[in-house]
Parts: sequence; C-alpha cells; structure tokens
Amino acid sequence: MKKKVTQAMTRAVLCALFTQALPLVAQAADTTPSYTLEDSTVTAERYQAPAPEPEPEEAPDEIPGGLTARTADYGAVGHLDTMDAPFNMTTFTEKMIQDRQASSVNDVIANDASTTDQTLSGASQAWTIRGFRSSQQDVSFNGLYGVAPRFYSGVEGLDRVEVLKGPGALLYGMAPNGSVGGNINFVPKRAKAGENQNSLTLSFGNGRQFGQDLDLSHRSDDGKTGVRLNIFHTNGSTSNSDEAVNTNSMTLGIDHEVGKSKMSLDLGYAYNKIDNPQYRLTFGSGFLGVKDLPSADHNKKYGAPDTFRHVTEKYGMYRYDYKFDDNVSAYLALGARETKMEYLYNDFRLNAKGTASIRYHVNNQINKANSEEVGVKDKFNIGDWKNEVTLAANRYAMKRYMKNRTGSYFATTYDHPDWGSNTLDKTWYEPLNDETTMKGVALTDVITSPNEKWTIILGGRYQKINQDTYTSGGTHYDSDAWTPAVGIVHKFTPRWSVYANYIEGLSEGDVVSGGYKNDGQVLAPYKAKQFEVGTKYDMGKALATLSLFQIKQNGEMEQDDIMTSSGEIRHRGIEASISGEPKKGTRLWGSLMYMDARYTEDAAYKGNHEMGIPRWTAVVGAEQDIHGVKGLSVNTRVTYNGSSYVDQNNLVKVPQWYRWDAGVKYEFTGLGHHPMILRADVYNLLNKSYWNALNNGPGLYLGTGRTAMVSLETKF
Repeated sequence: MKKKVTQAMTRAVLCALFTQALPLVAQAADTTPSYTLEDSTVTAERYQAPAPEPEPEEAPDEIPGGLTARTADYGAVGHLDTMDAPFNMTTFTEKMIQDRQASSVNDVIANDASTTDQTLSGASQAWTIRGFRSSQQDVSFNGLYGVAPRFYSGVEGLDRVEVLKGPGALLYGMAPNGSVGGNINFVPKRAKAGENQNSLTLSFGNGRQFGQDLDLSHRSDDGKTGVRLNIFHTNGSTSNSDEAVNTNSMTLGIDHEVGKSKMSLDLGYAYNKIDNPQYRLTFGSGFLGVKDLPSADHNKKYGAPDTFRHVTEKYGMYRYDYKFDDNVSAYLALGARETKMEYLYNDFRLNAKGTASIRYHVNNQINKANSEEVGVKDKFNIGDWKNEVTLAANRYAMKRYMKNRTGSYFATTYDHPDWGSNTLDKTWYEPLNDETTMKGVALTDVITSPNEKWTIILGGRYQKINQDTYTSGGTHYDSDAWTPAVGIVHKFTPRWSVYANYIEGLSEGDVVSGGYKNDGQVLAPYKAKQFEVGTKYDMGKALATLSLFQIKQNGEMEQDDIMTSSGEIRHRGIEASISGEPKKGTRLWGSLMYMDARYTEDAAYKGNHEMGIPRWTAVVGAEQDIHGVKGLSVNTRVTYNGSSYVDQNNLVKVPQWYRWDAGVKYEFTGLGHHPMILRADVYNLLNKSYWNALNNGPGLYLGTGRTAMVSLETKF
C-alpha cells in the first residue's frame, strides 16, 4: 500500500531590534556668574526586569521507571492524567511488556493484583477484574469493541495495555459478552522518532518455542507521519505435556497529521494453531461432597490427545480526528474483525471414588463484527469553571455462523484415563447461529474548578440491546437501559488527590425459559453498580493508589415459580498499588487486593462466598541495576493467591499458593555498534504445583510449572 503524503513547511525568521536613545547635554549661558565644581562620579545600577515565572512543567506521561504510565484513554471522557481521573486505572507500557517477556494479555495483567487468572485451557485465556470474569472477547481496541482479536491473546503488536478496575458502561459502552468488573483496552504500537527504532528479537523458551519478532518503525522528518510494522512467528512445544503452538501474526499501524486533522489506520492478522492443549478439571455432583481435592501436579494432563484449536483473525480500525478550533473537535472511528475457528476439545470430569468421565466437543465458527463511533467535544466556561462536554454515539454488530456438536460422557479412571476417541462429525458447517446489535449514546461533562483543585465528571449512557438466536427454536431479546455515572476528584496539592465515583456496568438479561410461569418474558439488562472512594499520591519518583469499592450486580432468581432478576452478588474490596523508581536504578511495582465476594440475594446460596475468588491477592516486583556492570540488571516478582472456594455451596477449597519469578537483563553494544538487549527469565522458580479455582465452575485449572525464556533483541 502506498500513500501520498503532502507536507507544508513554514519557517519564520524573527529579528529583534533594540534602540537606545542617547541623552544630549546642552549648556545654556546667561549673564549670571558661572562656578566651577569639583569633579564627581555618579554611579547607578542598571534596572533589570524580574525574571518571568517559570511555566509549570507538564507531568511526564510515564511514571518513573517506565513500567506504567500516568495517562490513559477513558473512553467517552477522553484521555486523562491519573491524578485528574476519579477512577482506578493501571496502564502497562511497552517496556513492561518487553522486559517481562509477556506473550499474552494474561502475562501482562498478572502484574496487577486486582486481576486473577481464570484460564480454562491452553487454548482459551480468561481473567477476573475485581472478581468479575472477563475474556478476550470483551477487550477494546483503542477504545472500540469488536476490533481486537476474539480468541488470540498475543501482545506483540501493542504499545500499552490499559486496565480499568471497576465497571465502565459510561466510558466504553456495554461489553459484547457482558463483562462488568472492569475493562482492558489495547493501545497499538506507533512509530517513534530517532535512531535505532527498528528491532529484531529472537527468543527461545516457555517449553521449546522458538520465536522471531521483527519490529520496523519510521517517522517522517516533520514528525507528522509514522508507519509501524510488526511481524511475529513462534513455533514449538510448550511446558504442558504434548502441547504445541504455531503462531504467525502481523500488525501495521499508520498515523498522519495534516493541518487540523489527525488520522490513524491499524490492520492486523493472526493465525494461531494449538495442538493437544491442556484443559480444566470439572466435577460431577457426587464429588463435591468430598473435601479432599486431588493434589495439584503440573505434569498431569486433562486435555485429550489429538485435540486442537485453529484460529485465524483479521481485524482493522480507522480513526479520524478534526479540530475545528481550540475548543471544538470531532472524531470518527470505524472498526471490523473476522474470526474463523476450528475447535476439537474435551471435558474431563472427576466423579466420586476417583472415577472420571470424558466427552468431546466439536465447534467451528466464523465470527464477524463491526463497530462505529462518532463524537463531538466542546470546551467552554460557565463563569470561571471549565467544561468539556462530549456527545458520542456508537454501534456494535456481530454475526456468528457456528455449528457446535457435543458428545456423551463415557467412564474412565482419574489416574490413568482411557481417552477413547472422538466420534463426532468434524465436517465444516457454518449456519447463522446468532446475531447481536448494540447501540448507545453517551453524554459526559468534565468540569474543572478555576484553581484546578476540583474535577467533576457527570454523564450517562443510553444503551439498546438486540439479540436473536436461531438454534433450539430461537429466541429474541430486545431491551434497553440507562446507566448514569458521577466522579469527583479533589487535589489537596498537585501531588495528592482523593476521588470518589458511582458508575455502572451492563450485561444482557435473559429470555425466561424452563417451564416458569413467565416463560418468554425478557428480563432487563443486569446492572452492576459500583461505589468507590480512593486516594492517589504522586511522590515524584513513584505513584501510589489506595481504593475501597463495593459492586453489586443483580441476576436471575426464582420466586414462586417466576424467574426474576432480583438475585444479587456483592463484591467489597480494598486495593493498594505502587509503581515507580524511588532510587535511581531501582524500579518497583506492586499491588494488593482484599476481596469479600458473596451471594447476597439467592435462596440457595445466600451468605456464601462466590466461587473462584480468593480473599487476598498480591504481586510485588523489583528490578535493580547492577552499578558495577554497565547495562546489567536483575529482577524478581512474587505472586500470591489466597485460598478460594471451588463450589457455590462452599464445601471444597483450593489452598493458597505463591509463585516466585526471577530474571536478568543485559544491555550492551554489539556488532556494528548496534544496541542489543539480552533477557533471561525463569517463571515459577521453585516449580510449585497449584490450582486456580474457576469463577464459572465448579472447576480447576493447573498452574504452569517452572519455565524459562531467553531472548536477544537487536536494535537498528
């Protein structure tokens, strides 16, 4: 693709002319006597105008250490500095992604204790934010849903990963799969100016995977046009028995600025093949009365031989911004994605007395999504108070062509399973399975006091949801909801602020079925309502955040043979985090979360803890430069997950666990005077075996045993 770029360059030469008037001395003679005076000297100091007050320096975008950033995209309200935002957001930078050698979104967000790993298999990643489950399907791309790959979770094409903690219906709209605990936003790479912005990285590890990553970047001399191309390949076995991965991906990012316009285009492609993936362990009803879980053994395999998942992702997004003047601007964003998946997988169910059952599934689908968003912003004053009003409208549409086939369970043993063989038809079918359309309009106002000590965000979003399914007789869902929000920030000093917010999240309601008196009724979208207070302190060399929150979400509950939406779960928690470089060469990051998640309005489980959610989670990381050896640094990270329940009855618990990672990085000048970086990391250094309890269980997934990764990056 070629694009003609026109440039207009203007240079002005300013000349300063200084003139000085020299006094003329005139003597006047008159008839009066004249006197002769002795010589005298008069001295005076030259007057100097006082130096102008220095303008306050703009806060750097990255927090010292470069692992996290201060600013983020808050959707409908735009980009904000964290000290001005009444929400809790962590933004991980490209440096964090590269230096931790992250290969997936879970590897990145593992550095935040507000998230927990909810991976279901070696082919499907998931996580929780503030205890609510989410997955790759609900990731936004530059603030827009329906663009990021639906199943592939690689991060090689990303500049940043933004993690909003708490609901975000006002900011981003309703997530396609109804995630309400927070949002993950992908920010694609952009071209950078300067030398050595191209790189080639060779890597080996995480089993026996050999990877190559070519990252090419070019920005025009005037800085107005940039192109960034990333090509990635990896192939080989993983640390799970018999599991193998083959991935090819490419991302292209182009940005251009001319006059009052800014444009960007992002295109992506990924092919991800996983053979013999690991799978979760589920439980039959007979086992849940037994409180002794099988021992976690990371060498144990729950995925059957000859299973696989093949995914092809094509996606793209175009954004155009136009600035009418200093106050009024508008934007348009268009995005689309097409995903093709072929999937053969199995369930492994543990029954009473050590027996097990296995069944197979075949799923093939083509998933097509497109999104559009248009908005206008206006800045004005009411008295001395600044207002920035945004009116935005968006639309998300998805069609899924899918054929899903499920076999019957057959008996085997837990210790030495007979995997049998899949007898399901694997012929490719793609009938239209379901389609969803979501439309929304959001109105927000960011209000700032004259002294900029107060920031108030007011807003609301109207959301319309329409879904049709075409299997098993078909269903039609058509409903809407209004989600208001308010946030307040008060700065006691430029470095210390407190904040509070009320904001909601949305997930699709249900069409009642199953023999209830109100079968066929459409239940309104379920709402998650959050109250949060917190404080942020910028220490100059580090940034710390402390927050307290409560989120309540309603859901299905049966009352007198009528299905209602009066069920409720409640998550109460405390979060603390810090990131920065308190001393030159010493970089730290860490976070802690306490969570009390319970069923509060449920006839069967009222008062019980929600399954799969530990009370305590923590992660602490550090990187230290070795001053005696230029370019050498060592790093370590410790992750802790408290115990959590496996089932809603709170009969079975997984024990607490911790994992210790360690690594080394060496930056040096190689052949041809090219900068080079050698990285080596060991994950789960002590080779601990542990379970993760699943939030959509009852189920468990094995943690990965000890793995290592070595890479060499060459810049040019």
